[in-house]
Amino acid sequence: MTPSARLQAAIELLDEIIVAARDNGASADNIAKKFFKARRYAGSKDRRAVREYAYAAIRRYGERPDNGRAAMAGLAAEQPELQALFDGSAYGPLVLNDEEARASGGAIPAWLQDRFAALVDDNEQAALFDRAPLDIR
Repeated sequence: MTPSARLQAAIELLDEIIVAARDNGASADNIAKKFFKARRYAGSKDRRAVREYAYAAIRRYGERPDNGRAAMAGLAAEQPELQALFDGSAYGPLVLNDEEARASGGAIPAWLQDRFAALVDDNEQAALFDRAPLDIR
């Protein structure tokens, strides 16, 4: 898969995750497993990159975005390397336009912002956007 095709796959995965979250459906992990089972052509590096894009968007937005494209467009506004992948190539996402919806907000839902601000400083809040250094199962 090309880098822009990976981004398009992440948008499609996020669309499925958002629908499941809206309907109290399966978890993001289970949706990702089904997503990649249906796309056997994706190699391990492709699957990893798609998951990283999708989970970066999930970590970034506390409120559920409208769709996967809006979530990735919001991330692309902050990360120029993602902006370049919206190139309209054969398997990649269409080019972003200025009027297009972009997800906004932070890692903390709006209803929790005031309480959370008293407990966590800006550096700690920024760390919430990164991948966790430890995963305990």
